Amino acid sequence: MTIHDLKQNIEVEKELIREIFIFTSQLRNLERLYPYEKREYERRILMRALNSSIERLKMVNKSIPEILNKISFLEKPELERKEEKTKNLVKVNYIPEIFVRKEKKKEDEGKRNITATIEKKERRKFLKELKLSKETLKRLKKAKPKEEKVERVEFLEFKKASWYARISNKIFLKLSTSFSDKGKLKKLNSNLRKANMSFLVTTYLSMAFLSTLLAFVVGLIIFVILSIFTTADLISILRNSLIIFILPILTFFSFYFYPYAERKSIEGKINSELPFVTIHMSAIAGSGIEPTQIFKIIVLSEEYPNTKKELKKVINQVNVYGYDLVTALKNTARETSSKKLSELFNGIATTISGGGSLPEFLDKRAETLLFEYRLEREKKTKSAETFMDIYISIVIAAPMIMTLLLILISISGMGIGLSLSQLTIVIISIVALINIVFLVFLHLRQPSY
Repeated sequence: MTIHDLKQNIEVEKELIREIFIFTSQLRNLERLYPYEKREYERRILMRALNSSIERLKMVNKSIPEILNKISFLEKPELERKEEKTKNLVKVNYIPEIFVRKEKKKEDEGKRNITATIEKKERRKFLKELKLSKETLKRLKKAKPKEEKVERVEFLEFKKASWYARISNKIFLKLSTSFSDKGKLKKLNSNLRKANMSFLVTTYLSMAFLSTLLAFVVGLIIFVILSIFTTADLISILRNSLIIFILPILTFFSFYFYPYAERKSIEGKINSELPFVTIHMSAIAGSGIEPTQIFKIIVLSEEYPNTKKELKKVINQVNVYGYDLVTALKNTARETSSKKLSELFNGIATTISGGGSLPEFLDKRAETLLFEYRLEREKKTKSAETFMDIYISIVIAAPMIMTLLLILISISGMGIGLSLSQLTIVIISIVALINIVFLVFLHLRQPSY
């Protein structure tokens, strides 16, 4: 062994430390460069390459003491040197693949070719780790996007105004703005925000006015048609003219109350998802991750479609508007349709600003929400049992009693103007109609979870 062998091993160790540093830096940058799904795949590849580099570094370092023991400054016979080399140590030549650029690979091969002296028993393991590292790096190069095409996670969503909204604004914007300036649209504006409807309150009111005008025109057309095809007495004219006024009024109030109905629907869906969202957040927070990343992970999953929209608001306020997380949570708590989610956001904001334990808070909150969820499910079960009793009474007992009554009436000679076959068809139709009504009713009351 010579000092040259020791220098080669030190150079190999430098290259391996450089590899480890690069892999570690890339692992730190994964969260910034990739969404969660791709981040997990890239992390596994990088961890495999990092572990391979560490193992090879250990093997090279392990052989250095023996190299130092066998270094001689005096010339020895050639045969003795060969025996010394092949006894416990062996040399391995290879090119560090990660640092060879494709366009200059052939020119650099000679320069980058390095030799590592390792223990003979470690040779097979070293080559195996080297092969594994090269395969891993090839997979990493295929999976890694170009720098200018790095996929980033964006949560801000913009929607182009519809043609109907643009026409409504051109005709009724001034009228809508006058209502807004008088402060008469605060409740409607609040309902629009909480229902996640992407309209300015003035635009939405303009659309309501235009729809009301169109409904008036349609009502007028229907009135003319009815007047042509019906008798022209005063009562018929008054009855037909009602549609001119009823249709526009119904249209306007439908527009006005729709955001409120949508808000209540979203609130119910969010409340159904919230216990499971909180459990998921608690599990993530337990790993010590930065609080903002908890919301990003939940949003990137597809398990909570309704709560995800509210969490996007928090992330947008942090990433786009530059608010800190506590302010973003409090702002979103005021705009969400669900009172329970609002309480959760305010609780997280208070815990963070007060320096409390976020995992502990989420654990306790998850227990409370899950308990309330179970109580709600029990109420639904009791309600379903009540409806089952009503269903049995109406659909099974009532037709039988009605059939007996009709048969007795028919036998007594009083008569109802229906034969036995007609009577059977009527009863079956009534039972079928009741079944359809019950199925629709139960479907509407069925919770999403």
